[in-house]
Amino acid sequence: MTKYKILDILRKKKGEYISGEYLRKEIGVSRTAIWKGIQSLKKKGYNIDGINNKGYSLMEDDSISEYEIKKNISCQEIGKKIYYFESIDSTNSYAKREIGKLNHGDIIIADEQIKGRGKLETSFYSPKESGIYMSIILKKNIFQDSLKLLSLGTILAIMKGIEKTIGIKPETNWNEIFLKGKKICGILTECNIEFETGKIENVIIGIGLNANNSSFPNYVSKEVSSLKIILGKEINRKELICSILEEFEKINCKQKYILNRKEMIEEYSKYLNIINKKVEVKYRDRIIVGIVEKINKNGGLVIIKETGRKEILYKGTIKKIDS
Repeated sequence: MTKYKILDILRKKKGEYISGEYLRKEIGVSRTAIWKGIQSLKKKGYNIDGINNKGYSLMEDDSISEYEIKKNISCQEIGKKIYYFESIDSTNSYAKREIGKLNHGDIIIADEQIKGRGKLETSFYSPKESGIYMSIILKKNIFQDSLKLLSLGTILAIMKGIEKTIGIKPETNWNEIFLKGKKICGILTECNIEFETGKIENVIIGIGLNANNSSFPNYVSKEVSSLKIILGKEINRKELICSILEEFEKINCKQKYILNRKEMIEEYSKYLNIINKKVEVKYRDRIIVGIVEKINKNGGLVIIKETGRKEILYKGTIKKIDS
């Protein structure tokens, strides 16, 4: 496509101004086609500066378009089709509406969410050009008794992606990801189940990661932060997205999250910050308090209550209780 040929030329000559005439001759199209291509690239988030009688120049950018992601990932199942949106209500909501036309491994990614969602219908602050907001569609090798493993595998993939890309090790409290005591990421796993058979037809895994956020609304500012705020520098979202997707495929695809559950849980537990800690877990109208013993083979949280009895939990919001 013309716009991506333009992008390749501007990228090779980054920082220089390239005339529209030069682009026209190199690509073999009209000046009008060049102008339309530039405008299309700008709409996709590319920072292109244009000066009369000088030309166009690709400035520093943080584009997470379909083209950029597909060009930089080395996956077999994940990301064959990527749906990119400048703005959307929620990537998970879109996936639920369009699930019939979506295939296994498809990715929905947005630069902004107007109605970002978290667990238990909470909202997820999703400002433009700041975070990573994406959903992964799975339609193969999904089993009801291993759904929590799939969620833990996703969290592990995100943490490994962060560590690989940025060189800093995050931690998890079972459901969310933290860095230096502040929440930076959460996931939302939703599925469709066939009523008659109980078979899971598909799973939508939503990821919300605070990457380059500079600030947060007052109602969440005490609990959450971003990689940029904590590290004091901009994060390359494209590189981080690609690392997460590659780690996700290694851990979760082709039944690996089931076949390699022991190894996965052992690796995941290295990032877990609640082992031998007192916690409170809320799920619907229940509150369970106790000491975390371990994560079991199905991804359940094993808690020893004050009575000495063990309870295994697969859902709920969790928080540490300071002793």
